Amino acid sequence: MRKIAVISLKWIKPLAFALVLGVIALAAAGGAAAQASATIPEVTVVLDAGHGGFDGGVVSKDGDRESDLNLAITKRVKKRLEGGGVRVILTRKDEGALGVTKKEDMRKRAEIINASGADAVISIHVNKYTQSYRRGIQVFYGDSGYGGPFAVKLQGVFNTYINSKYSGRNYSALAGDYFIAKCSSIPSVIVECGFISNAEDLKLLKTRSYADEIAECIYKAL
Repeated sequence: MRKIAVISLKWIKPLAFALVLGVIALAAAGGAAAQASATIPEVTVVLDAGHGGFDGGVVSKDGDRESDLNLAITKRVKKRLEGGGVRVILTRKDEGALGVTKKEDMRKRAEIINASGADAVISIHVNKYTQSYRRGIQVFYGDSGYGGPFAVKLQGVFNTYINSKYSGRNYSALAGDYFIAKCSSIPSVIVECGFISNAEDLKLLKTRSYADEIAECIYKAL
């Protein structure tokens, strides 16, 4: 008579437990890999909050200063980028300017940028127009051309995720004679985050959620 193999029940529970532990370990490893892939390794970005101190930039009809909005948005962008593994260097960390004159202020910003060894420079600003209907985010770069490809990519992301949502505008990145955007060979852009002269844009510019949307778009473009 053929012998029937008998599996002892005492081995079933330890075997099942070992299998469960293996599945948990694989899941944890997969989670760690997914988290690692969600970061940008070894990237350094200079964030430049435009204006500051004696130079308030453009002002809304209610007295909102561009320099204050720029700094608030820059801080949210910094938080998002650092959360994704990006090394961030700030030119302006508080409400003050970097010098007692505009020339000194800009020179010190350029010094920070040129000493940074950064992969990109992003200068945060707010726009103003004579007609209040104009709104949306625009990206500019220096006519030296260094920031051109990055500016085009970033403008595309803004158009897709923010401009289409709020203003319906589809802007193109534009080159111009901008000091910050051409003071180094580092790809540099100026982001005009909205129009302080437009009531709807101004309302958005004063919210943390909108700043976080801007931050997310910048992260996507890096």
